[in-house]
Amino acid sequence: MEQLALSILPKLSGLNDKNAKKMVNTADKAIETIVKKFQKLKDQQVKALAELKEKEAKRAKKQLEKEAKKKDKLAKKAAKDKQIALLTKGTKVANSDVVSSAPVSPKKSPAKSKTTAASPARKKRTVVAK
Repeated sequence: MEQLALSILPKLSGLNDKNAKKMVNTADKAIETIVKKFQKLKDQQVKALAELKEKEAKRAKKQLEKEAKKKDKLAKKAAKDKQIALLTKGTKVANSDVVSSAPVSPKKSPAKSKTTAASPARKKRTVVAK
């Protein structure tokens, strides 16, 4: 502000008092508007920087949440697989005992016999040689 006043006021030396006062008032008003605009731009810049930092923080938080969910999901899957493995190891031994000791149902044997049964005897043809 001082630099602007020092650059303008010496050029007003040739004016009478009335005109010089008008020019000083207009210069003061212009300087005030320039200072206001400068402060406004500076505030906007600070605000934009704060918003950018906030967005980055949100993005980082979101990424951490995604990674935590992914790890949790993998841990749950691993626990489930472990339980399944324990259950299948126990049931394989039990299933083999049950299958060998289980009686064969009579309904299933006719179905097998249909596919393996021989077809009815065919009539033999006699060939006459000429």
